[in-house]
Amino acid sequence: MRNLRLLSLLPLSLILASTSLADRIFTTDGATIDDVTIVSEGLDEVEYKTSSGKSKKTIGSHEVLSIVFEKMPPQLDSAEAAIADELMLDAVNDLEEFLSRFADKPPRTYPWAVPYAMFRLVQVYQIAGDYPSVVTAADRVLASAADSRYAILAHLSKIEALNLMGDAGQLKAAVDAFSAFVAEKSLPARWRLEAELRGVLFDPALKGSKRRDKLNDVVAAAGKDAPVVKNRALVAIGESFLNERNPGEAEKVFEKVVADPKADDFTLAGAYTGLGDCLYQRAEKKKAEGEDTIEDFKSAALAYMRVVVVYGDEIQYAPKAMFYAGRSFQEMGSDEDERRAQQIYNKLIRNFPNSKSAKEAKSFRRRLN
Repeated sequence: MRNLRLLSLLPLSLILASTSLADRIFTTDGATIDDVTIVSEGLDEVEYKTSSGKSKKTIGSHEVLSIVFEKMPPQLDSAEAAIADELMLDAVNDLEEFLSRFADKPPRTYPWAVPYAMFRLVQVYQIAGDYPSVVTAADRVLASAADSRYAILAHLSKIEALNLMGDAGQLKAAVDAFSAFVAEKSLPARWRLEAELRGVLFDPALKGSKRRDKLNDVVAAAGKDAPVVKNRALVAIGESFLNERNPGEAEKVFEKVVADPKADDFTLAGAYTGLGDCLYQRAEKKKAEGEDTIEDFKSAALAYMRVVVVYGDEIQYAPKAMFYAGRSFQEMGSDEDERRAQQIYNKLIRNFPNSKSAKEAKSFRRRLN
């Protein structure tokens, strides 16, 4: 079975192009390396065999955006199926059982599988919104697989989780630890820039234009060589404009990202949610002025639904995107649109029952016929 979640979170154009029956590497510059078999995923490089199986090649780990595995051990395959079915406890059990058997001696035919399984646990807990467990699982990767590319991703996931937990002390320590890790391992510029970006994103003293100035410094340093970092910084700039009630400037920034989507799923979820916010606010302004708003609410709904359908696991954005997708359909007003709004509200309340967006959805759902 293919890695269904990773497929679902890739840009739609890449999903439609994914017809290979072998492993596939997606790179940070938007390219793909098809028909390969992954041999190892190291801190510095990923090694793979070509379809002929006669030669091995490498690509820098900093150049890898994601990897889709076609073949994997049965328990990992089972875990992926559970994730696709939103059975997170089953997925955790499958992953833990696999690690209990193979942590000390990886399967010979899948030498990459143990670090992968460890980091997959991090991702499962992220999807579930269990941030303390994200931190614990990330620490496990850092302790047991510090020489794999997943160590870098574990650092980043831990930082995000601590931010969402509101633990300022541990957050600063985690950001500093990631910067030290990058320096100690002499990692490429992409990771140095990722560390610099985290220092800006999670500095509570940086607000407004000062924050944007620092983010623009990261954008300039990233240039064309680190598009993933550049786009993450751009999304933060757009969000800063939205916080200052300047949707016009924010929209320009978000449009840059969606027009050249060389980014991870979190960043693209943020870009489409931000774009939806700009379009929704424009529609609301027109509504207040008595103008026709159908096309504006429709455009907002399309942006939000991109998050709901493609990036639904990014729970920092998905609940809000679901709520405002529902609101956009509700404002459009036809019977079919209201039916869609009802379905979206129901899914939001079911999937994210404790979120602020779910509480708001309950209120607006009562207004539907």
